Amino acid sequence: MESSALQYDVIISGAGPTGLMLANQLARFGVNFLILDKKSGPTNESRALALQARSMEIYQQLGVMDEVLRDGQKSLKLGIYKNSKEIGAVDLGEMAKDLSPYSFIMVYEQSKNEEMLYKNLKKLGSDVKWYSEIFNYENINDEYKIFVKNSDGSEENFICKYLCACDGGKSVVREISGMPFTGGTYENVFFVADTHIKDNIPHDTLMAYLSKFSINLFFPMQGANRFRALGILPKEYYHHDEIHFDEIAKHMNITEKIPYEFYDTNWYSTYRLHHKKVKAFSKGNIFFCGDAAHVHSPAGGQGMNTGLQDAYNLSWKLGMVINGKAKPGLLYTYHEERNPIAESLLKTTDRFFSVMTNQSAFFTFIRMHLTPLIIPLATSFKFVRRLMFLFASQIRISYEKSSFSQGIAGKIKSGMRLPYFILNQNGKNISIYDITRNEFKANFTMLTYGLPEEKFNTINRNLFNVVQLEKNDNNDKALSKKGFPEKWMAVIRPDNYIFFTSEKYNENEMKEHLREYFIL
Repeated sequence: MESSALQYDVIISGAGPTGLMLANQLARFGVNFLILDKKSGPTNESRALALQARSMEIYQQLGVMDEVLRDGQKSLKLGIYKNSKEIGAVDLGEMAKDLSPYSFIMVYEQSKNEEMLYKNLKKLGSDVKWYSEIFNYENINDEYKIFVKNSDGSEENFICKYLCACDGGKSVVREISGMPFTGGTYENVFFVADTHIKDNIPHDTLMAYLSKFSINLFFPMQGANRFRALGILPKEYYHHDEIHFDEIAKHMNITEKIPYEFYDTNWYSTYRLHHKKVKAFSKGNIFFCGDAAHVHSPAGGQGMNTGLQDAYNLSWKLGMVINGKAKPGLLYTYHEERNPIAESLLKTTDRFFSVMTNQSAFFTFIRMHLTPLIIPLATSFKFVRRLMFLFASQIRISYEKSSFSQGIAGKIKSGMRLPYFILNQNGKNISIYDITRNEFKANFTMLTYGLPEEKFNTINRNLFNVVQLEKNDNNDKALSKKGFPEKWMAVIRPDNYIFFTSEKYNENEMKEHLREYFIL
């Protein structure tokens, strides 16, 4: 390799939410990286909106949730409307307080996510190389020579061991790599607008308007009378070269009987949606994350959140390998764990989206007559609301089938997300996620409960942060509700998933499992 080219462990292409999340995590773990983007800075467009509970748990670990709570808009209710009248409602506020510290949907648009993550990245001592885009690379001796074009026309070369494509659905890195990206494109054309509504309507309600032709959604955003409007463009406009939002608003008023007056629309766009996925999440030491790996319908507000969690899954594995704590084979588990999530998400959102947008007589009947009856009735039951939360929040995601996971303790299985609970530790009631936080280390946390403390004295503290949880009646009750036995130990990954668990201290079994991927 050329000695004149700057060398990095990791180069990240793309500084959207996924790339910035990956950069923030690598900065926490002390990894030498470069992140670059052809833009001038974080996007000004709101784009993706919903921030789900699992993503907020990640932000809590980064120490930025206070800013999210201050600048976001909680959606506490889903109102379902037909012909200008509310025909059903779903209470979204605090749907499952015992499942997550963030049991709600937060409207926190992409621009705010990017701005917040960028600000935190600079706080961690790193920055983005803006106005720069990868246009080619060469693979030489297990390293990558990256060719970058700057906005002034100049070119630069960089060298890295690992290359991460976070550069969106039209990923240049993915295209150069030759990685197949297959799927399809929905027939419908969609519109999206950041606008204001004059009418005095609740600002904590996500509104869904059903019509014979489609469904229109209005998300409350922070700021007086500010909303995101999202819907399907009428077919008669599909081939128009230029369509103004005023025309769409008039159509909504007259044809779909949406009674709102819109003003000060500061962003409006039309687009087609794709549903595609890469054949594999990695090729050699190139990794695909976020929209560069999978794109799908916006149903359920899953897209941006899935990208954030791709980055979360990959970052700690890169951190451990680069810092000499894990073997390179650990990186193969990125595809093994994240690919099934993307496949499942594509199937689920596609089915839901088809029901909501299909204009055949059968699906129109479902949308206009059955949906208004079924949703309010079904969501009157607590267990249904919890199931809705589990799906939307992404806390139901599990890696139990991963070869990376081993062990069971009571009802707790390796590969599960560590359940959320409050326990009493050192005389204070504290979230388990505060205990496993490990702000600046790509380390495991070993939790023990009811087992002799001296058994853990020989544990490698370079790899493990050992925490003995206090055994008392309150903690017994809290843990029993989550499915833990009276005595247990669990090795928690940096992303708060369970790597290994047992009802007794089984050092030999644990180490045997660790040796496959980690350097003891």
